[in-house]
Amino acid sequence: MPQLNGLTKKVAMALPGKPSDVCQCHRKDFAPWTGEIHGLSQALESKSWSQRVFWCIVLLVCILCGTYTTVLVVLEYIQGPTATSTTIKVVDTLELPALTICPKVPDAFNFTGILKNIRSLIPHLDEDTCRDLIAYFVAGSGLENMDEVPYNNASYNRYLSDLFNTWSRGYSPGDFFHIIQTNYGYQCQDFLVECQLGGKTYDCCKDLFRPKPVMRRGLCYETVRNVNQTEADDIGRLVVLIGLLPSVTSRDYNFTQPQTIIYVNDNWDWVIDFPRYYLYPNEWNRMHFSATYIDLLEHPTDCTNKIFGKDAFCFVRNWLYSNVFEPFNCTIPYLPGIVNHTSICAPDTLVPDYYNTIQLVHSGSMTTHDCIPGCRRWEYTVSLQQSAALSPFEGHTFNFEVSYYDLQYENVKEVYTTSVPGFMSQIGGQFGFFLGLSIITMIQILISTITFLVTFCFSRIQKIIGRRKIALVSVPLEEEIMKNGF
Repeated sequence: MPQLNGLTKKVAMALPGKPSDVCQCHRKDFAPWTGEIHGLSQALESKSWSQRVFWCIVLLVCILCGTYTTVLVVLEYIQGPTATSTTIKVVDTLELPALTICPKVPDAFNFTGILKNIRSLIPHLDEDTCRDLIAYFVAGSGLENMDEVPYNNASYNRYLSDLFNTWSRGYSPGDFFHIIQTNYGYQCQDFLVECQLGGKTYDCCKDLFRPKPVMRRGLCYETVRNVNQTEADDIGRLVVLIGLLPSVTSRDYNFTQPQTIIYVNDNWDWVIDFPRYYLYPNEWNRMHFSATYIDLLEHPTDCTNKIFGKDAFCFVRNWLYSNVFEPFNCTIPYLPGIVNHTSICAPDTLVPDYYNTIQLVHSGSMTTHDCIPGCRRWEYTVSLQQSAALSPFEGHTFNFEVSYYDLQYENVKEVYTTSVPGFMSQIGGQFGFFLGLSIITMIQILISTITFLVTFCFSRIQKIIGRRKIALVSVPLEEEIMKNGF
């Protein structure tokens, strides 16, 4: 029977009757995941204290290094590192930027008609004084290049103020400005004589341009939306022939406009005072553009998704607030809609400080930190070639030609260099490099920790409940003993 007993033991070991009979010798073994963390099994199973201390130090250093590099990865992901990609886009048509054309001096009035109007109210006023009165009116309306006004003495300005009050009697400063501009200001067809786009002739004033008030310049004309170039360079260029407007106060230039100003912007709603380009009489002016479309990720201090393009309104508003509204508590007549429910400044308000308020543009009043551009915008690189004509132009005085070199633009786009899968792989790589951990090991550690905490709490609760039951049973027993006299 010894052979039978031996066989019975072998069968019992292979097919135990109870789960608890299996591997009783491994009951005190450590959890399986301890062998998956590099160095942990060596620290737990070392026979000497020196080896345990050594491996514990190694484990601690690895845990600290893994934690530190993981924190760096998380911070980098939160900050969102980016990269910029640049591509060249070839298109069939490309919209020209907003082109604004202004006379240099904002006094392009019909002097014969305005002189007659003045003398109907102030008879026998000489011509020079009438010109000074017009300069006083223009300067007091917040327009620049009235160069002689700052040199007037206080008594002469008071005299001109009295003349202006007589001339504008019955009208508010705002209404009077618009009446003079409407009745005696220059007309579009006198300024923009002829326009060609892609070899075809267009009506400048009906098809391509619209009136646009510009800070410190007054009435100008700006291209409408969707003025597109459909052919490369000279074949698709925009040609504008500009006439010679009068200038009531430009004595040095025989009372004509000495220059024409061009503004190039990506904003069709508001025109900022820069960059600007000057055209001279009887010169060929050839302007070329290179376009760049910028698409950035939103950063609070760098750009915003609330607007498209530059925040031109912010620049104009800041100039108006810092130069006119805040010091004088009024506004100018040709820029409505910026400061509402505010009266129009009278000329005698602005003229005494005209040079500092209107003539000069202080950088701090315009380029303030709160004018944040849009994250999506166009930027244009401009080259202007100018050369004198061999003979004066016929039928016009200024020539302006503009186009792109090619029907293509540079597309600059900012993208994140990190993604969720990349972030997860980087996190796993840190602890995997230092400790050999994987996501399965982390799940095992989490399950073991939860199991230990639940078991510990359950055992503590059972002990507390057991003590209370013993106390409840012992108290009635003591009372019964006392009653029976034991």
